[in-house]
Amino acid sequence: MHASLWTFRGDPDELIERFDAMLADVPIAQMPATLALRTPDGLLVVDTCPTREAYERFRDGEWFAGLLARHGLPRPLMQDYPVERAVLAGELALA
Repeated sequence: MHASLWTFRGDPDELIERFDAMLADVPIAQMPATLALRTPDGLLVVDTCPTREAYERFRDGEWFAGLLARHGLPRPLMQDYPVERAVLAGELALA
């Protein structure tokens, strides 16, 4: 599993509203784990992909760029890391 941190700067209320609209356009049943965290100056999203290669295809793909544009979200600052351990729904999920 691979995780990425997306940092959006701006009004948290507006960003969360736009993020919710974006989620309505994606197949969330295929998302292993995603968290949206309100910060004082924006929104921090923790997203996961099965592999680093899958993350890079997602990050660099036209689909993601179009999704952001459609919902008025700026391109976030994105950092990525391999997941070493995850607890999901009370279960240890080894990465």
